[in-house]
Amino acid sequence: MSWDIFIQDLPNVRSMSEVPADHVPSPIGELEPLMAKILEVLPFAVRQDRDWLFATGDDIDLSMQFHLEQGDQVRYITVHIHGGEQSAVCVGEILRHTGLRAVDSRTADFFDGYSLDEGL
Repeated sequence: MSWDIFIQDLPNVRSMSEVPADHVPSPIGELEPLMAKILEVLPFAVRQDRDWLFATGDDIDLSMQFHLEQGDQVRYITVHIHGGEQSAVCVGEILRHTGLRAVDSRTADFFDGYSLDEGL
């Protein structure tokens, strides 16, 4: 079982309820530059296959799948948190470092990395 967080193109609104019904997320970037940016935050992460990163260690256990479309365009990233007290903190740092936004599957609202108790 995992706690899933979806990193994608989201408008600058305060909550998911404010996202316009006609919003169609754009790709969030090219695979290699985006993966490199995430590896700046998680240099110990291991790449498997073309579109997966796995980060495991003391208090961290997460995997990231890069969902591709039209070649190397990343539509969104699904982060699967399998455990680890610092995994959610890592996701928050990825969001700050990349300037992207994410949706928390447990709260159905934005994940910002600051209010971690709600997802946990």
